[in-house]
Amino acid sequence: MLAALLAPLCAAVAQPSGDAWADAARHQSGFVEVAPGVRLHYLDFGGNGEPVVLLAGLGNTAHAFDDFAPALTGRHRVIALTRRGFGESSHPVSGYDTPRLVEDILVALDRLHVDRAILIGHSIAGEEMTRFAGEHPDRVAKLVYLDAAYDRVLGDSLINRVFPAPLDIPGRPGPRAADTASAAAYVDYVHRTRGVNIPQSDIRARYHFDGWDEANTFAYQSIGVEHPNYRAVRAPALAIYAVTDTVTQLEPWERNDRTHAAELQKLIRGSERVERVLRAQFHDQVAQSDVLEIHGGHHWIFISNRDEVLRAVRKFIQ
Repeated sequence: MLAALLAPLCAAVAQPSGDAWADAARHQSGFVEVAPGVRLHYLDFGGNGEPVVLLAGLGNTAHAFDDFAPALTGRHRVIALTRRGFGESSHPVSGYDTPRLVEDILVALDRLHVDRAILIGHSIAGEEMTRFAGEHPDRVAKLVYLDAAYDRVLGDSLINRVFPAPLDIPGRPGPRAADTASAAAYVDYVHRTRGVNIPQSDIRARYHFDGWDEANTFAYQSIGVEHPNYRAVRAPALAIYAVTDTVTQLEPWERNDRTHAAELQKLIRGSERVERVLRAQFHDQVAQSDVLEIHGGHHWIFISNRDEVLRAVRKFIQ
């Protein structure tokens, strides 16, 4: 039955001729059908033991964990999913509300014969994890939020109070034509501007399947946020937060901007006031919760502080 449900194993990211790069991560790649005409791409990193399911952030793919997932396979079977609308998963015109995305995860686990899993999610995946844990408590062993446990609705409201007028801060510099001329050039641009080495496989998957400007895709714009029902979460949960203290800890394009340094520091101070409230909300409302703050960490905390995050995650999920 499993063979009928899963597509044949395939190369993780198709590369154009002349591109010498190859995905060297140890995983098998396949698809599960979660709705008529909708398939999710998954990566199975192998391993034995209690299943771990990794959920990527907004705009990212299962390949975001190519450098992180293998370190968990010593005691766990590790799988990563790409949500609908991104990468090699299907790109339907609907189904991007949180309830539908949660249903996709549930069906994917059924198709992969995973009865109960540890869910580990980055960024926007926190929305799906919280709802999934509340609605399907018997399917969740533990939860790990990688800079993902935020009430973004409350956060936006508080930010508007802290900053009633916009700060004079320029946005991230967009790529030049040369930066999007090839997958290799775009990888270099992302690494240069983000300041962390997001796995090439993830960047290339987005470049080839979504286009370099994924922020303008329908799926990216359609995904929403909701007040998380933390009180419904019964599974033990660990939230690892990246905390920014100074301008020197920001991304390269920001920390090198001396003209707007004062405004950026003001943004840091105001944002931290809000984020302290959100961290406390998570800790107070989730019955079995642990919080780890990593000062100076990047939003991609499992890359910028990989070893520290791995130690915390392994200890929590063992």
